[in-house]
Amino acid sequence: MSRNLFLLILLTYTFCWNSPLLSTNSAFAQKYAEQDDKAVKAEKERQKFLQEMQTLLDAALKSGFSEKEIREITVTRKGKIIHIWDFLEQEKLRQKKVALAKNKSKPRDRYLSVMDIANELEVGETSELDALKDKSIFVGAEEK
Repeated sequence: MSRNLFLLILLTYTFCWNSPLLSTNSAFAQKYAEQDDKAVKAEKERQKFLQEMQTLLDAALKSGFSEKEIREITVTRKGKIIHIWDFLEQEKLRQKKVALAKNKSKPRDRYLSVMDIANELEVGETSELDALKDKSIFVGAEEK
């Protein structure tokens, strides 16, 4: 009986070893790869649209449109009306914001040492003690 059970388990394991139910890692990796591809494709499309809108504004400027007329130029994209001038100005602000965020989050090669942490704790303790001392000074019968 145990021999038959062992053979049954061995055969089941052999057939299920390459089963798609057990190979979830490749499915997750494929899903993330597809998301990355979609993000890259969307970014390329966005950059292409920005370039086209900048070209349109440059052509309008060269052809003699006034600044007021240039600011009123609109385009319909995916059913939405877009004012090109405002859209490009917002994009410039967004790019500045991204550039500032990159500058703020630069990785540093300096790591905290035990002495740095101890010094920081010591400075914090002295300031807390000074604040506590200032609160607990008595003047006559009243607390200051």
